[in-house]
Amino acid sequence: MAVPEAYQIGRRHWKDNCTLLTYILRGFYLVSHGSITLERKSKPWTLHISHSSWTHTMLPANLLVLMVLLLPQALSGRQEGPARSESSPSVQPPVQPGLAQSIQNLLLTRLGLRSRPPPRPGTPVPQYLLDLYRFHMQQYHLVQDPQFSFPEHHVQGANTVRSFHHQDIDSPSLLPLSKAGRTDRVLITFNVSSIPRDERVTSAELRVLRGGAAQGAHRVELYLSDGHSDAAPTLLESRIIEPSNDSIDSWESFSLTSELFERPTGKAGHLGFALEVTSLNVTPSGRQQGERLRTRRSTGQREPGWARERPLLVTYSHDGRGQPLVPPKGRPERGFLKDGVRKQRRGSEGRDVGRRGRSDRRVKRNGGRAAKLKRLSRARCRRHPLYVDFNDVGWNKWIVAPSGYHAFFCLGECRFPLADHMNSSSHAMVQTLVNSVNGAVPRACCVPTALSPIAMLYLDQHDRVVLKNYQDMVVEGCGCR
Repeated sequence: MAVPEAYQIGRRHWKDNCTLLTYILRGFYLVSHGSITLERKSKPWTLHISHSSWTHTMLPANLLVLMVLLLPQALSGRQEGPARSESSPSVQPPVQPGLAQSIQNLLLTRLGLRSRPPPRPGTPVPQYLLDLYRFHMQQYHLVQDPQFSFPEHHVQGANTVRSFHHQDIDSPSLLPLSKAGRTDRVLITFNVSSIPRDERVTSAELRVLRGGAAQGAHRVELYLSDGHSDAAPTLLESRIIEPSNDSIDSWESFSLTSELFERPTGKAGHLGFALEVTSLNVTPSGRQQGERLRTRRSTGQREPGWARERPLLVTYSHDGRGQPLVPPKGRPERGFLKDGVRKQRRGSEGRDVGRRGRSDRRVKRNGGRAAKLKRLSRARCRRHPLYVDFNDVGWNKWIVAPSGYHAFFCLGECRFPLADHMNSSSHAMVQTLVNSVNGAVPRACCVPTALSPIAMLYLDQHDRVVLKNYQDMVVEGCGCR
């Protein structure tokens, strides 16, 4: 069947539903396979069509119904709405004073911070939190603790990890441990008042360093105690610590339940524990059978060394937003390089690179037509590079890691027909079709269709080190919506 060069669609045709349906179906075919323009030189609307031959086109039934319903309204609405000029240049509004600060405040709010934290110079970052971040980012070669074990059972339901150093108070209750035949008790207290009320603590652990030169077994008992009330302390855990075969210091980790953080804490949000250590190796000489647990600073010990050895309380919590730090089993892990830079996966960029290469080859073969196709391909909706450098905004003083990340952004046109790789919704396809014949209806927008989180290690307003998983920070895919 030959295709006429133009269809005259006047008001007399609107009364004939069969004719209207025929025009719509033919118009859709020509829009998707040829070039079509809509002009009004006289009373009727004129569709100028240029195409060489007809072929079969398969369409979803629901999409075809929407086209039939919406295209007549768009054609009639063209008489009222002004046509959009494609050649009119877009004028960028000037940047208002304070816009950058407003954007920073908005991002801080999204991060759950009221203001930019002012960390004290030299604030220590626990090695355990650094190793936890690096392990999560699959930077295994940067993990420094050779005995580090990823606490998957803790982080499985948490998107936030907070660390608390114990209050280093010179108190007589801090006594040396592990002398043969005697039991010693030490009280350690943590200030956990900085945990936000909207965070639910799912689990926690108390980490205490013990020396690797111990020669005998010890029994260690952990109690919940504030050290001030007359109530008997509550036994939380009792274990036997066997002597190690090497002289390497190691961390003893005591798992804590979430119920400890649901009950009212002590004075000013403090949580106290009592450690009792009993030597099980009684010798006639009564000599010390091993190094004590590191619960207080040694005489003359410098702050950097003590910061690496002091007791550490680690809480795992969830604020009700987003996914935990570790994806459920069965899901593939995301790939990362060092410094938090993601490995480039073959996604939209890979397809774009492939298409650009094929377009370059077509340019050489087909000349001008291929050059036009290449320009149109580059203008299509796709993902573009965007690197956010925290040094540029001065956030590197309180963000420990990463130094920046690849956020990406979506940009491009959503012209009809929409390609399969554009992740277009049915509504976007209909809207783009209507836009092709009625410029008053806007095109579909190029927006992110898939987002992924990033993990950030930073210092909060109280100089506490926090590891948090922030959702929707990286664009993984773009599409027309």
